[in-house]
Amino acid sequence: MDNEILEVGLYLHIPFCDSKCGYCAFNSKTDKNHLKSIYMQKISEYLEDKLKSLQENNLIKIISVYIGGGTPSVVESHLYNDVFDRFLPFLEENAEITIEANPNHLSFDWLYDMRSLGVNRLSLGVQSFDSQKLAFLEREHNNKNTWIAIDAIQKAGINNLSIDLIYGTPLCTESLLEKELKIVLDLPLTHLSAYHLSFEPGSRFYKEKEQVYMESQKYFEGEFGGFLSIGHFVAAHLEKFLHYEVSNYGRISAHNLHYWKGGDYIGIGAGAVGCINDVRTSMPNSIERFLEKFSEQKEVLTTKDKELEHLFLGFRSCVGVEVNKIPNPKNLALLLGEKVLYQKDNRVYAKDYFLGDEIALFLS
Repeated sequence: MDNEILEVGLYLHIPFCDSKCGYCAFNSKTDKNHLKSIYMQKISEYLEDKLKSLQENNLIKIISVYIGGGTPSVVESHLYNDVFDRFLPFLEENAEITIEANPNHLSFDWLYDMRSLGVNRLSLGVQSFDSQKLAFLEREHNNKNTWIAIDAIQKAGINNLSIDLIYGTPLCTESLLEKELKIVLDLPLTHLSAYHLSFEPGSRFYKEKEQVYMESQKYFEGEFGGFLSIGHFVAAHLEKFLHYEVSNYGRISAHNLHYWKGGDYIGIGAGAVGCINDVRTSMPNSIERFLEKFSEQKEVLTTKDKELEHLFLGFRSCVGVEVNKIPNPKNLALLLGEKVLYQKDNRVYAKDYFLGDEIALFLS
């Protein structure tokens, strides 16, 4: 019997950073840059091992690639050559290949090299256009770095550009946010990811939040600028962009969409997570442990796990949920009647993505 085609997304985690921002809870290290070369070699080797293993029963088609971190732009471009050589033979034609970068690390040469390898989408960690807010967030770059980076990105021929923006800091007044969002609308962007500042376990802000930040955060728990919340305020000022997920606006990211639809994906790198055929895998967080050998911790997802994840991802985004996949028809009818949800063909969608988590729990 012929092997079936297995369509997968590919996530590669690059954990290196020059500095650690106070809000960051991602698996990133500032004192391991001397391991970059051997780490990238291991990424290549483990990716080849993983693809060979999957090929035993499937024909592999990689439909999108996302290189995140950490800060992938601190890794020299030539160290990516072998990594790309491993996955390019499996890559769907014209597939989206995204790499994350910070404004203060970018050069035209690095961008040109990455574009030559196949990168066609870049996610730039801008976070703010205000110097005080950048200082609060402990970002190393300034606005000048951002303008220079965007100019270099365009000159290198990467025309699919996304930026990250953080709101909900103690400095976020209505006028400041309006100013930042106006700048966003004037930039040559195809996409924006806008996130409310959160205190994630593992971040320094999380450890200090009781002392320093919680009082100021109360300002953002209710109405903001006449809107239900600060998130609604942001969304209303970005009407030019399609709001397709609670934190995402603009041209839909193929990699994100595949994930939200419950598609299979490979995760390679320290702390990287993957999920193939309802088996979730995670690689060691420690860079040193990652370098020792190919190792994946496996978790078989239960029916309940999959059901809940499907609801959460669907109602937070434009994906929606099939009517017959909703376990509580009575509550579904209630939300449809109250126009919290709307139905199109055999799927239902949230009218307000910011309520997606609550909707998912109510219908579970």
